[in-house]
Amino acid sequence: MFAYATGWLGWSRSEALDAPFPDIQLALDGKVDFLAATTPGAKRKTRKPKDAAELKERARAVFGLKRPEQGKGRGAG
Repeated sequence: MFAYATGWLGWSRSEALDAPFPDIQLALDGKVDFLAATTPGAKRKTRKPKDAAELKERARAVFGLKRPEQGKGRGAG
């Protein structure tokens, strides 16, 4: 995501490192939509909007921060 933020979006290193993944993804989607809208002959993709909770859970899974399911993995005593 750092490469997208600094390369495609032109953000500074500190902006890219401070931004949450969902923010970078939304900015990329906006950039793609903008380019499609302003490029003659370009076809716009219709994409299913993802909610912030889904993106947050995916980011947690990538970084191994997924919370354990309740009731599982806990000793009975």
